[in-house]
Amino acid sequence: MKKYLFLGISALAIAVSALMIQLQNTNSTEETITFFPLNDAVKYKSASTSLTLQKDKKNNKHVVDWKVQSTLDQDAYLRQDMGLLFVNGLLKGKFAKWEQETADLEQQDFISRGESAKYDAITFHYSELHGDGDRITSSQRMSDDMLYVIDSPFSPLQSFSVAKSKQEKEWKKVLDQSVSNTLNKSLSKAEKTYQFKAVNYITVPLDTIRQYEDQPLKGFTQKETANILGKLWEGLYKNYYLGIKKSDGTVVDPIDSTMPMILVSKDKSHLLVVTQTASDESIVLKQLLQDSD
Repeated sequence: MKKYLFLGISALAIAVSALMIQLQNTNSTEETITFFPLNDAVKYKSASTSLTLQKDKKNNKHVVDWKVQSTLDQDAYLRQDMGLLFVNGLLKGKFAKWEQETADLEQQDFISRGESAKYDAITFHYSELHGDGDRITSSQRMSDDMLYVIDSPFSPLQSFSVAKSKQEKEWKKVLDQSVSNTLNKSLSKAEKTYQFKAVNYITVPLDTIRQYEDQPLKGFTQKETANILGKLWEGLYKNYYLGIKKSDGTVVDPIDSTMPMILVSKDKSHLLVVTQTASDESIVLKQLLQDSD
């Protein structure tokens, strides 16, 4: 049976959706990302995600160093960073860290591959702030990085972020097309499975979502966009990072699922999050967007 998971949006210009279905493996004792009204007076001093190719191979595979760092301008009741790493359009790494009464967080991991690949990493940096009385606010940032690795018997091991040489431009074209094909196939399958038309939406791959920190989603203000992004990441943590709930009710690891595609309806009523599990099942999360004056 086809099923949509509804994620409510709350804050300022976004009304609360009353219906919310959460994954079975989420419980009250587990750390989670919970969106609260944004506090414009609190800023991040730094927030970064970096991907670096290691010089030497291990076990005939190249190794990429994945680092995430963030610093708030004050200690927060709870600091949280969630990172996702995609290789050729598929999720291959994830980590999250929580610390109380701190401003700083750092994380690091290594990922090994045996072939040329495009790496896309994106991180959601989040802080929960407790003020006077029961007032709880939040601060958020995103950071990302992208790296192309050429691992071929016909050339030396190398990497680049911006293609400069003819060879790099050729590899970039090949790897970009591979990712595009993967995501387009996932989207086409979801359209058929859930009976919607992508032409009615603005499509945003997750690795490009950071651009909306500085420009609003079409039809929304920057403040509305910030609230949408905060609730989007809350939903991604609960319904993607922790596990994907399939149509039969089972929860599966998101590793090897496709990069989520964010589809914002042109009528501003809702957005969809589209992905495909490692077993090729289409999953759609639906988040209602209702204007309120």
